[in-house]
Amino acid sequence: MNIAQCILSITPHWHCRMGASDAVWDVIESGTKLVFPPDYKEFMKWSDGGEGKISHVYLSLWPSTQIVKLNQDYKINHYLGDKVLAIGSDGGSICFLLDHRFTEIPTFASVNVGDLDPREIKSIAQTFTSALNLTISGQIVGDEL
Repeated sequence: MNIAQCILSITPHWHCRMGASDAVWDVIESGTKLVFPPDYKEFMKWSDGGEGKISHVYLSLWPSTQIVKLNQDYKINHYLGDKVLAIGSDGGSICFLLDHRFTEIPTFASVNVGDLDPREIKSIAQTFTSALNLTISGQIVGDEL
């Protein structure tokens, strides 16, 4: 499924927020020096953050206006480097990431916030859309994050 189809699929399970504007992304990308993937920005234009249980995974995405502050509060860049950006959590100890360390387009990854070691980052999918597809189809289980 593409990102629009993923959005349609999760809509009944998602606690939606008002979408983010393009101007917000310009400010965040300028401040972080990282480019957000188009599919993630498309999702956030639909719902700027939000949360819901999708198959076996609880997904909580942070509002765009809080991404930089929450990364500072959790000291993500201090421990994981400036090419990793946290964008949400599983509502518990798992933090979801956009990992720019090895590719120009970031992979969707996770790490336990209690063990912020770059070696502990787990790649989930090559793209945000792919991660949503795996989640929707039940191929990602919370215990595997």
